[in-house]
Amino acid sequence: MADLAAERVRIARELHDGIAQDLAAVGYSLDVEIGRSDTGAQSREALRKIRSEVTSLNEKMREEIFKLRSLTSPQENLISTLQSIALDFSIEGELPDDVVGIEFCKVLVELARNSVNHAKAEKISISINSDRISFSSNGATPSTPVKVGFGLQGVVERLQEINWEIEIADDYSQITLVKVP
Repeated sequence: MADLAAERVRIARELHDGIAQDLAAVGYSLDVEIGRSDTGAQSREALRKIRSEVTSLNEKMREEIFKLRSLTSPQENLISTLQSIALDFSIEGELPDDVVGIEFCKVLVELARNSVNHAKAEKISISINSDRISFSSNGATPSTPVKVGFGLQGVVERLQEINWEIEIADDYSQITLVKVP
């Protein structure tokens, strides 16, 4: 676990020194443009909206950096992240307290965010077993086939790295993560 802790701190440092600093620089550049006397009112309003989004992204980045440095368990990270998403959830079982558990946490958070953002889910349920994890939501069923985006692609890739796979019901209400035999 010492190697894992060191890797988490290294990743947190890289995120802080890279992407987080770049986001801050973009925000400062936007502030300059907003404050220019020759910036029109309509442009200023559009720039303020973009600035707000950059600020929100930077706050999310700082939360992720904090989580990496806090060395809390994957289960604690999952619970705190689901609480920050502000949806009703239940979790049965415990994530393993290792690298695999960290990957499961990231996968389950992505599935929860997708359920909220794309299906307007208000409640999710997660059941964790040693060879199967079930995820269900009360989100709306898509009326057209869902295009696999980068989030779901990342989920599949994360699971492949730890020798698991994903099974998705046609209506996306039930997703099962299964250990590859």
